[in-house]
Amino acid sequence: MRQAIVGHPKYIKKLYVIGNGFDLYHELDTSYLSFGIFLKNSYPLIYEYITQYHGISDITNGIESSGGYLWSEFEFALADLDYETILEDYSEYLASPGSEDFRDRDWGAFQIEIEKVIDEITIKLFAAFHEFILGVKYPNYVDNKRLALEKDGMYLNFNYTDTLEKIYNISNTNIRYIHNQASVDSELILGHGIDPKNFEIETTKPPENMSSEESERWMEMMSDKFDYSFNLGQNQIMTYFSLSHKNTECIINENKDFFQHLKNVNEIFVLGHSLSEIDKPYFNKIFDSVYDDSIWRVTYHFDEEKLSNEKMLSSIGIKNNLIDHIKMNDLSLSKNNG
Repeated sequence: MRQAIVGHPKYIKKLYVIGNGFDLYHELDTSYLSFGIFLKNSYPLIYEYITQYHGISDITNGIESSGGYLWSEFEFALADLDYETILEDYSEYLASPGSEDFRDRDWGAFQIEIEKVIDEITIKLFAAFHEFILGVKYPNYVDNKRLALEKDGMYLNFNYTDTLEKIYNISNTNIRYIHNQASVDSELILGHGIDPKNFEIETTKPPENMSSEESERWMEMMSDKFDYSFNLGQNQIMTYFSLSHKNTECIINENKDFFQHLKNVNEIFVLGHSLSEIDKPYFNKIFDSVYDDSIWRVTYHFDEEKLSNEKMLSSIGIKNNLIDHIKMNDLSLSKNNG
């Protein structure tokens, strides 16, 4: 259920966009690397599949191995499933209708094994992530980290945690948890941002300008090559890409009431967000919803992030002179009260 929005749109001038760096700044252990360690310790089979079939780096003593995706690229890596290796690894379950002990049920054995793998790297993976987020501990003392945030501003929160409410007493009605808020019964939104249609396997088309006789021979050849058991497994593995997809277009549409309240915003604070390509549609929507000459104050951790942040924001139409690069602690209460 979406939160109601308090306050008239004409009085809302500031928007805060909250990313995972915000929680990390406040000493919450919410990094994807920590999630990887959690998986390795608690769900080794999921961890094995994720590192093997998505090419995400193995973790040893808290350190990522070289090569492969970093755990910070976790959502991006979800789109890069090496499904051909999965099909090969479980090929021993393909039906052999010519064997003496073949039974009709053997047609589906390959599909069933593929389904088990998909279940581990979608449903069970997301359940493990939910468990991980619910287990995050809040620090006892963060006064030295507290930032000067306006309670009557609007907050677009990409995090799942209650940091804004617990540490800053921001009203829940001023916060939109765009990927849902962690609770025992909630379903957290997580996934890659590529349309599943892009992963569909094209069917082989007959060559053009064939005679009817050639066309008939071609059809017979394709029929001889067709493997029903393999086809079932291949269709099963393609379901992965829709199960792991984060449909940003649908999410934006479901939250259109929030974006409609941003029409008088003239200052946007992007705090701890990586400005990844996956979340670009949200920033496009923000840009379309606020004043054209709004100031964008964007936090960075390393100097090289300034260039990548600027490149991403410029790509959606924000002029460079409207982008202000800041450190998170530039907003600290001690500095702003001093």
